Amino acid sequence: MKIIQCGILGAAMSVLLTCGCYNYKAPAAAALGDSYTERKRDAADDIFKDKKELTLLDAQRIAIRNNPTYIAAYHSVEAARMRYYQAWGAYSPTLSASFSMGNSHNWVRDSEGEPRRDAFSTNVGVKANLLLFDGFARYFKLKASKSSLKYQELMEADACRTMTLSVAYAYNTVLLAIEQRRIAMENRKFQFDSLQNTRYKFEAGAAPLSDVLNFEIQVNNAEVNMIAADYSYDTAIYALAVLMGYPDGVLPADLKFAGDFKSSFAELPAVEIYLDAALANRPDLKAYREQLNIAKYQVYQAWSAYSPTVNGYVNMGFKSTDQDTNYPYTSGIYNEDFSLGYGINAEWTIFNGAIRYNKLREAQASMAVADFEVAARWLKVVDEVRAAYANYIQSVKKTKLYARVRELSAKQRDLVDDEYRAGNAELTRLNEAQRDLVDAETSLASSYINVQNAKAQLDSVVGGNTAEYYLNVDEKNSQQSYPGLGNLPEPDVKAATPAETKAAVPAAPAQGAAIPAIPASATAKPAAR
Repeated sequence: MKIIQCGILGAAMSVLLTCGCYNYKAPAAAALGDSYTERKRDAADDIFKDKKELTLLDAQRIAIRNNPTYIAAYHSVEAARMRYYQAWGAYSPTLSASFSMGNSHNWVRDSEGEPRRDAFSTNVGVKANLLLFDGFARYFKLKASKSSLKYQELMEADACRTMTLSVAYAYNTVLLAIEQRRIAMENRKFQFDSLQNTRYKFEAGAAPLSDVLNFEIQVNNAEVNMIAADYSYDTAIYALAVLMGYPDGVLPADLKFAGDFKSSFAELPAVEIYLDAALANRPDLKAYREQLNIAKYQVYQAWSAYSPTVNGYVNMGFKSTDQDTNYPYTSGIYNEDFSLGYGINAEWTIFNGAIRYNKLREAQASMAVADFEVAARWLKVVDEVRAAYANYIQSVKKTKLYARVRELSAKQRDLVDDEYRAGNAELTRLNEAQRDLVDAETSLASSYINVQNAKAQLDSVVGGNTAEYYLNVDEKNSQQSYPGLGNLPEPDVKAATPAETKAAVPAAPAQGAAIPAIPASATAKPAAR
């Protein structure tokens, strides 16, 4: 019997050791320590090894592979999967084994003295139990667990949706900071060149000292703007590095950003196409619908409490006893008992103080909550789609107008600069013209970035781009015919509502129909005439 018991114990330990562990890739080693300067380094520190250029798609791919919040969402799916497997276990019989072994010593006083009786006994038992019927409670628990698994899968997809949007915003902020620094540098160059020319005039007695001081002030203001742009760049790359799970917390200094944020503008199909796509694909809306399914199954499960439960069982046992009596003479008795029992038992709760009734009402109220939460999420999706759609349209409209304003401001600044050199314009007018040009440059750059953010926002609110899409699509195919519909079938624009079909952007004024690109030196001082 000892050999059998040891065998059972060994088998159980083997199962626990081989099947009881959940293996996963640990987070970056640096995140597990309490020091930055002396942190351990691992593969996470080599994300940008041999990488000289970073596109937006690259950044999103790296974030999908390394962002700890998104990876945690993946493991939440696995935890839900294990709960689903547990629910299946309710259909399996329960098998248990028991073993006991022991000695007993008894002294009995009688007319013949005090004989001592020693007994050594062993007891081995095996029990099997199978739930035959429980009013379908386990069935509805299984269905609820399956919906819970789907819910976690959808929440993982939603984590990807929101994370890739955050990466796009951070990446575009980096591009904007680079452009703002370029504008500040060009402004400084113009102001510095003007300062040099004015100093020559001042030394020749052709310009007052106040003009020299004016341009010195403008040079310093331009340098302040450069510092502000550098700060914006630094904070943007910090945020981007964290989103990509890079332990350094800052991107390599020699890394180049390849985003072309001055791309052409696409016309949009009707807003209804975006609404239909979002309502059919948004993972968070689907997740709320799964929550409603869970609540429904819990109501059905509450009803099952009114049903009887029926179990089948089989019990087997073996008992041996070896008894010795040592007074007035030694004698021994040995016996063995084998037992087998089987049958069914049923239990039905008739009354329990209305607990079942109130639990059922509670489950029904929870289902009502879930029902209205789906409705609220549905309305939120509609609101987000319409807001993103309108944001893209107004951003493109503004960009076309800002492009025209920048073109006119550049011409105006050149004319006023010529007039100031010729002595026909006041210094204040030149300051105004240069300030208008810098403002126009800044507004145009911000507007271009707003268009890129609006594209990313459309992608996010529609929710059609999965992690697999970002990981497998190439740069060329990632350029979408219609913003926000990259991973979805091409919409039938002709079938859209005529009133809103191609609702994107009305044409700019005739003189600004062509969108001029920002020249490399838009704010630079013009060549000497």
